[in-house]
Formats: sequence, structure tokens, C-alpha cells
Amino acid sequence: MRPTKSFVSWPAVLRYTMCLGLLGLLATFAVAEENHELPVEGRVYLMENAASGNRVIVLERALDGQLKLLQEVETGGLGSGPGELPPPFPPGLPGPNPLDSQDALIITNNGRFLIAANAGSNDVSVLAITRDGLELVDREPSGGIFPVSIAHHHDTIYVINNGGRNFQTIVGGTPTLKGFHLDEDGKLHEISGSTRVIGPDMAHPGDAIFSPNGNVLFVSEQSTNTIELFHVASDGSVYDQTSVHASTDTPFGMAFGHDNLLAVTAVNGLPVGVEDGATISSYRLTERGTLEEISAAVPTKQSAACWVRFTPDGNFAFIANPGSGSVTSFLVSPRGELTLLAPVAADVGGHFSGPLDLDITANGKYLYVIGSFIGTVQGYRIEHDGSLTHVASFGGLPFTIQGLVVR
Repeated sequence: MRPTKSFVSWPAVLRYTMCLGLLGLLATFAVAEENHELPVEGRVYLMENAASGNRVIVLERALDGQLKLLQEVETGGLGSGPGELPPPFPPGLPGPNPLDSQDALIITNNGRFLIAANAGSNDVSVLAITRDGLELVDREPSGGIFPVSIAHHHDTIYVINNGGRNFQTIVGGTPTLKGFHLDEDGKLHEISGSTRVIGPDMAHPGDAIFSPNGNVLFVSEQSTNTIELFHVASDGSVYDQTSVHASTDTPFGMAFGHDNLLAVTAVNGLPVGVEDGATISSYRLTERGTLEEISAAVPTKQSAACWVRFTPDGNFAFIANPGSGSVTSFLVSPRGELTLLAPVAADVGGHFSGPLDLDITANGKYLYVIGSFIGTVQGYRIEHDGSLTHVASFGGLPFTIQGLVVR
């Protein structure tokens, strides 16, 4: 008897395989719906910054922007604890801005590590990002006193030290920077000769970032009203420090958008600035490594503009205003000109909610901002026209919190 031939219909197999994949995806959504949850899309990382021990709080981020606690991980170092509220509050009350800086918690370009500033113990911690959460892998001295900001470009890391506690509570303090190379295992190795003084005592650095190509390191100095530029050598060391006078007093946060566009916020006076007198300016980084001003001191119509982020497409910029309890939005032209879109794109939770840090998801769909003084993280969906729609609120956070990374 002749054996019967078996014919395989590859289109049928392909359809069958696709149906199995679709059924699996539907099953995932069905389980999530049964548990009243959507599948996890990413994470939100927060730095607790407590004086008794610094921790990073890990929140899971669902497809609809909702947040759920996943983990709390010790950095091994100490946070700063609370600062002090500025006048007109009574003296001695704890305040919502303990570090007075941007980028105290950062994620590396490859998404493998978080690096946290431990201001209370004068060191920095590296935490590996794993499927299950975070794992502490290294901790090294910051090269100065009171680290407040961390700049990174691939494996080059620079830590900025304020030289002492923030402007309201200490007199004196020499700001310094120190460079490291980050290896594949998350270990920090000091760059020889990289420790140096940034500026005069009480220069009060607010932020540090690298240019997109990593060739220039920028540091904003709040009390000297300058932006310091350091050129970066191939070995990671810095040289040729130059100073650029900011368009408005008290430059604070910085961020790069498309085409070497640099945005710089300005509080306009310490400690909380002129009421409704904050501004933002934009600059183009030239091929010579200098700054060319585009939009000078555009008013936000809010108080104490500090933290700033661009959307991934570069079309919008958002600012957190701790002096007004709000988020401000700006439209960014192809030339880098800034136009005020909404002075109050979002009310974070009242005038004294203390919005300190904000970040935007890589797909540009959601913005998250800390409401430090009310102990929350608020989430907003970014609409096509740049407006914000509130979608999430996670509470119960300490008001020492500062540092936010969204992925």
C-alpha cells in the first residue's frame, strides 16, 4: 500500500500562528481587565532623598498612565532630608525643595542603570535596572560636598557638588565637579584629574548636562547668573572653561531638544524669585562649542520656573513651577523659538503643591511631575496640541522627594 502524501499549506500555518499570537495577547488583556489593571508599559523612578537613608521608589506604569508601587530600594547613602521653606513662611518649617537642582537622579543612555545623588553622605549610587526592579551595584564618593546634579553621556559621568546645603541654610561652600567612567557592570571609575572647582563660593549650581554629542559639559550657576561651559576631551577630562551670562537671573534647569537647541529656565531671584517673573530662554549650540541666543527671557507668567523637559519630537517644552504649583507649556518652532502655550497647562495640586521635577515618556504620550509638598506624583496625557489631561495620581510620598525618571 502506497503511503499517503501529507501536504502543508504554509498560508494556513501562518494564519494559525497569527491567531495563536492574537489569542495570547487577548488573554493578557483579559487577565488585566479581570484584575482591573492594564498591562505594564514602563516605570517611574523617584528618589526619596531622606536624611535617614536614601531610597529609589519604583512605580509600574500602565498603558493608560496609571501608577502602582513595585519596589523601594536603598541606595546605600543618605539623602539631604528636607530644606527650609522660604519667606513668607515662618522660619524652621521643612520645605519642598531640599536639593534645589535638576538631574539628581538620572538614567544612562542605554537604559541599563540609574545613578542617584546621595547629598547627605557626599556620594553617588549606581543601580542596575532589571526585569524585577532595581539592584544596587556601586557607590562612590562624589568628589565634593552635597552632590546635587549628575550629567551623563554614554559611559562618561560628571557629578556636580554644591559645596554645602542649599542657599537658604548655609553660608559658604565651594562648588566642584568630578568625572567618572561607567563600565559594563555599572562600576564607576574616577577620571584622573577631573575634580575641579566650578565657580566661586556659593555659586549654587542648579543643573549639569552634556551636549548631545558629549563634547561640551554645561553647568548652570544660580547665584552668579551664568552658564559654565567645559569642553570635554576624548579621555573624558574637561578643559577650556568659559562663562555665558544668562538672559535672566538665577538660571536653574537645562534640557536639549532637537538640532542642538538648549533651553534654560530662570527663577529670577533667590530663593523663590519675583512673583510671576520667571522666564525660559533658548540657545543654539554652534559647531565651535559656543551658545547663540534664540529666544531671550520669554516670560512664563509663573513663579520660580525650574525643571524643564522637551517632548521627544521637540515640538513642546514643559516647565515645573514650585513657586506657583503649576506646569507651564511652550511651543517650540523649527528655529528653536519659544512661544508660551499655557501658563498653567496643569495645576499640580494647589499653589503650595511644590512641583519639583518632571519627565516625559519616550513615546511622548505622558508627562509625570512630583508634587513634593503634597506627597504625590501626578500623571498627564500629552495631547496633540500640547495640552495636558490628568490621568493618574500616586500619593503617600515624603516631601523630601526630589528626582524623577520616567521610562
